[in-house]
Amino acid sequence: MNINEIIKLVNASNIHQIRSWTTHKFIDITIVEMDSRFFVRPYKFAKNGWYDAFMENPKWEMKFWDIIVPIDWIIPDNLDELNPKINKAFSKKLPVIYKTMRLWFDTKKHEALTLELIPKI
Repeated sequence: MNINEIIKLVNASNIHQIRSWTTHKFIDITIVEMDSRFFVRPYKFAKNGWYDAFMENPKWEMKFWDIIVPIDWIIPDNLDELNPKINKAFSKKLPVIYKTMRLWFDTKKHEALTLELIPKI
């Protein structure tokens, strides 16, 4: 598996999956690709949700159909600079849904919680 293959998998679908290696089942999420980098955001802020689990457990995987890729994650240092491009990536992947979500959700909070997924390849 190489980065170009992962880009193709991310771009082939709007729904992907992530999980903690040891404590969680796979959950649906949208991963976007921007400049050969991968990003996710929470849109629900439930206590003990996937975002909180990320903060507690460094061992994660992302899944595309039957392909599982181990990942690391970071909060990018230059997130304020990246967010406009990440917003465009989400808007391109989910044109109607994302624009509607931006009308109703606290966009600054969502943007502040953006994580970058780094495949271990």
